[in-house]
Amino acid sequence: MAITFRQLQQFLILSKELHFGRAAEKLNISQPPLSISIRNLEETLGFLLLERSKQGVRLTPAGAEFAEHCARILGQLDTACALAEQKAKGAAGSLGVSFVPSMLFRNLPRTLRSFEEENPTAALDLHEMNTNTQIESLLQGRADVGFIHAVPLPAELNSFTIETERLVCCVPRQHRLARRSRISISEMAGEKVLVFSREFAAHYHDRIVALLRTADVQPYAPYRVQHWLTVIALVAQGMGISLVPRSLSRSSMADVIYIEVEEPSAEHEVQMIWQSSSDNSLTQTFVNYVQRRGVL
Repeated sequence: MAITFRQLQQFLILSKELHFGRAAEKLNISQPPLSISIRNLEETLGFLLLERSKQGVRLTPAGAEFAEHCARILGQLDTACALAEQKAKGAAGSLGVSFVPSMLFRNLPRTLRSFEEENPTAALDLHEMNTNTQIESLLQGRADVGFIHAVPLPAELNSFTIETERLVCCVPRQHRLARRSRISISEMAGEKVLVFSREFAAHYHDRIVALLRTADVQPYAPYRVQHWLTVIALVAQGMGISLVPRSLSRSSMADVIYIEVEEPSAEHEVQMIWQSSSDNSLTQTFVNYVQRRGVL
């Protein structure tokens, strides 16, 4: 006869109570079925677990050893059930996710929504931040995962490249270049070329300015704007042109045209970052999900 988990549970309770009546009461059964179950367990094992006398019940040496292992086995079973239940329900907890605004046009919302659908007990706490603020937030533990324009990172942060994205020229719909399908950056010379302010993302700003100046194009400095969408809105109003990430062409901004540029170096990386020493178990679950599924 095979040993059952029910028998192990009954014996473990009895080994603690050392009294059939009290053990039966804890198990919500009567005493005779408990006695029969323990007898059957001993017969299956081939040795006595208990010494029964008029003075009471005590464990044999074999019974004491068996009780110790029963506790371990049943504990592992409880752990397995809890972990399986958590897996069935999905990862649980709260996860702080920060992102640069242009991630909204790289299908990040769809990725977040599908992650929530697969992990209904996970709560996402979303924060729109520029790259520098995201790095600071992760280092200080105010965010768990970030989506940034690639920059040199502190050693404490891990990164995963989401995509290498091309930069394109954005011009008003009625602009002289609007009918072109492809230009060189040098053809932007003589225009008000708008770039977001350096203080919001110095490395990314410097990367774009270097591309412009290599082609003898000077950025227009007097406009101090923070977001790409503000830049595009200004372009739409005829207040300049710009070199912007291609993903922004997915926005619904009217009255602008996006033109491919010839320079192979006109590209940048978009990264997911997270703290290598994060104590939030949901962080790695989310990171693995994005690495497996992507956001595009």
